[in-house]
Amino acid sequence: MKKTNNTILAIDPGLREFGFAVLSGKNLIDAGARSLKLVPREKREASLRALVGSWIEIHKPSVIVLEATHSHPIPWLHDVHRMTRRIERMARYRNLSVARYAPQAVRKDLLGNGWATKKEAAAAIVSRYPRLRVYLTQDQKWKERLWLNMFDAIALALHHQRTR
Repeated sequence: MKKTNNTILAIDPGLREFGFAVLSGKNLIDAGARSLKLVPREKREASLRALVGSWIEIHKPSVIVLEATHSHPIPWLHDVHRMTRRIERMARYRNLSVARYAPQAVRKDLLGNGWATKKEAAAAIVSRYPRLRVYLTQDQKWKERLWLNMFDAIALALHHQRTR
């Protein structure tokens, strides 16, 4: 009997920072956040695609979960949507399933409140994975914003697990 792969790669997309998480069963295999602020704007998408490609090769997920984005008339917001669509195409090219969820749906599922803050969602995740407590409180706003992207990615992965 062939064992099914239940590894999830979740990505909270962004042009300045983005979060990622790899979940296999109840185990959080890997999670983090990356800043793209120092990468020239025209190279950010390629940098993100390279990172996603390496995570796919390393972790061999069966599904990629993304925060839902939408086409937008404001160029930088549309860039986030375009980047998300490229990650989707990359996943489908590798025969991986893709799931997209709105942030409000994820927070409603995990916290019972779709309008909960990112910090409230992060606190709920820390109660499940106590080793992440160190990322919850930061001494500078930019660090807090960076790590909240990681918590959003973990929330996406947990939501996907619960809704399958």
